[in-house]
Amino acid sequence: MEHERYIAADVDPHHGLQLVHHGYTVLVTNADGTMTGEGRQGLFDYDTRVLSTYQLLLNGRAPRCDSGGLLDPSCWIARLTVDRPGGNAHGPQLPQDAIELTLRRSVGNGMIERLQVDNHSATAVTTSLVIQLDTDFRDIAQIGGWTNPLGHIEHSWDQAAGALLFDYHATHGTWTLHRALRVHAIEATPELTVSDHRLTFDMRLLPRGSWRVGLVYEVLVDDRWRSPIADEAVIQARHRIATAWRRDRAHVESDPPAFGEAIERAAEDLGALRNWEHEAGHQAWIPNAGLPIYTGLFGRDALTAGWQASLISSELLRGALARLAASQAAIDSPWHDAEPGKMVHEMRRGPLSELGIIPQRAYYGTQTSASFFVVTLSELWHWTGDTNLVRDYLEAALRVFDWAERYGDCDGDGFLEYRRRSTRGLKNQGWKDSDEAIRYPDGALVENPIATVEEQAYHCLALQRMAEMLLAVGDDRQSAHFVVRARRLRAAWQRAFWMEEQGFYAMALDPAKRQVRSIGSNAGHALAAGLVPREQARRVADRLMAPDLFSGWGIRTLSADHPSYNPLAYHLGTVWPVENATFALGFKRYGLDAHVERLVTAIFQAADRFRFSRLPEALGGHPRDEAPIPTVYPAANSPQAWSASATIQAAQTVLGIYPFAPAHLLALVKPALPPWLSTVTLRNMRVGDAHVSIAFTRQLDGTTTYDVLDKTGRLHVLEVAPPQDAEPSTESWRDALIGWILAHAPGRVALALRLAFGDDP
Repeated sequence: MEHERYIAADVDPHHGLQLVHHGYTVLVTNADGTMTGEGRQGLFDYDTRVLSTYQLLLNGRAPRCDSGGLLDPSCWIARLTVDRPGGNAHGPQLPQDAIELTLRRSVGNGMIERLQVDNHSATAVTTSLVIQLDTDFRDIAQIGGWTNPLGHIEHSWDQAAGALLFDYHATHGTWTLHRALRVHAIEATPELTVSDHRLTFDMRLLPRGSWRVGLVYEVLVDDRWRSPIADEAVIQARHRIATAWRRDRAHVESDPPAFGEAIERAAEDLGALRNWEHEAGHQAWIPNAGLPIYTGLFGRDALTAGWQASLISSELLRGALARLAASQAAIDSPWHDAEPGKMVHEMRRGPLSELGIIPQRAYYGTQTSASFFVVTLSELWHWTGDTNLVRDYLEAALRVFDWAERYGDCDGDGFLEYRRRSTRGLKNQGWKDSDEAIRYPDGALVENPIATVEEQAYHCLALQRMAEMLLAVGDDRQSAHFVVRARRLRAAWQRAFWMEEQGFYAMALDPAKRQVRSIGSNAGHALAAGLVPREQARRVADRLMAPDLFSGWGIRTLSADHPSYNPLAYHLGTVWPVENATFALGFKRYGLDAHVERLVTAIFQAADRFRFSRLPEALGGHPRDEAPIPTVYPAANSPQAWSASATIQAAQTVLGIYPFAPAHLLALVKPALPPWLSTVTLRNMRVGDAHVSIAFTRQLDGTTTYDVLDKTGRLHVLEVAPPQDAEPSTESWRDALIGWILAHAPGRVALALRLAFGDDP
């Protein structure tokens, strides 16, 4: 639209709240640093709100915030002032004289807070600083409306230690929980008096005088005090590791610069989201899923973010695979929706989980994590060429299929059906996991068990990738068995889900194996998985980009024509960046360049409207002609790991990058910069043991050319056609790649990669 060039938007999903974070520690405050305990405000650690109220009085008044902002994701600073009454132009006290408070906070293993009060006037002043504190030790899940768990809070002042202590004890059945917060000064403060939860600092400031104090907030978790002072060396080491990762990862530049800046911001967000308590090593870590709500291990989020962000670094995917393999279910536990071989959905550490009130201490109510574990393991092999990684996780991957056969396929028809066994578990355990997500065309809720279209697609892809990896490690017999299973499931899937008159796939099969013929985004995942027959791919892509699904900012989760459509409902009309990047990859797979360009353009134009070019968890589904500034799902997290990774994957799709490190090969699948993007330079991308920098340029005729700027290590760059081109050219993807592989790759690697290219051995 013509007028859009004049729109300057800076959409903030947090509505002015300040977010500061490091690992499990998250701080959400008003712009002036205060907390009222409303909504998501508070200092959180290990999914528990350890500080809910923080109010300031300076000179008896609430100071105003003159400026404030982040120095880095874990450090925030603000300057606040209160006017001094009286004064005149003759002085020495002037009308504009004020007392200034500088408030600086750093979080990580608790919080350290430094306060400085300055008297900028020519006259002395006697004043006081009052800090009112309180806490409720609410679980992060309670912010959405849960009632308080059993428990009580005691507070006391330890005069000898100079510490204010909030002590929380709770019991539920046989479970007990002890958490605590203590606040103490890190320098002598004889001016301090304590009354109830109120700290009062009295001071006399000379003309141009200053007063300072530091406060430390320490949190008791698992009978250990997490302290930013005691753990200072640990925090500093983390910052050094993060700086090295930022230096060594791949980087993107562009003309115009907004494209590259959005990708760099996404990469920085992923680095800042790093959950240090869950890392499996300096080069194997996971990000928190999203802030402020989703800290800790979320299985499919970690796998998806790691896969989508592999262009910049493989470390996230290494960490995700390590953590999921280590937490793979070994027992059958209905309360946790766990069955042997199943992969974890989420692991939370708040009071509700720790007391066994909800099953999220280790909850397994998902099908996606299982299939994605196998698929992303093969993706990591493609990026690194490290066959030993495949061997390390081979047994965990095979147990996934044992689970699928024994538990996932309830009725033995070859499809994965989910059902809820836990009374506090998720009703829906496919990609869309909200209880209301799967509905009939008339709006009625579909009861369990349900087989969703996308979970079958990912399961089939997992079978194919398992065959590929088994061949790579020398198990030809079992590899052939998985090839047969994948071929059989692909054919059954097409028969069961295809709706010819709609040119699209049913959302799911209901308990009677009838098609749930609602139109939603689910089928887009099948394009990305490569399950859609080539001759039907364009029809499916066209349906996804039809006005009832494509809002102009992205593809909605549910058609706007559906009676249950709501542009602000979690899975009934919102637009998820993570899905849309995956759909763009699917379009690319089938050579649908116009669809890729239109969708990727929408993704980056949406990002451009948000603060820091940061896509939130989900956008509202409002049509773009009615919402020239994108709306936001009201409870959206931001930053969100797989929204950041979606930005990176969208860039990878535009550039056509796909690695085959086992063969020392980088395939460029028809790079195609959109008209608004002149050049993109990708620097220091790692494929196997090689590093490469490539410059892409859009030419006047609309084509995109590339130049390899530098390369270290053994790597061949080869431009190829899309793997399942809907309109195949003379030389196909298969012909070009397999010809090169057979000529250059070791025999067993060549056989395995032929499977990756869709060619049966």
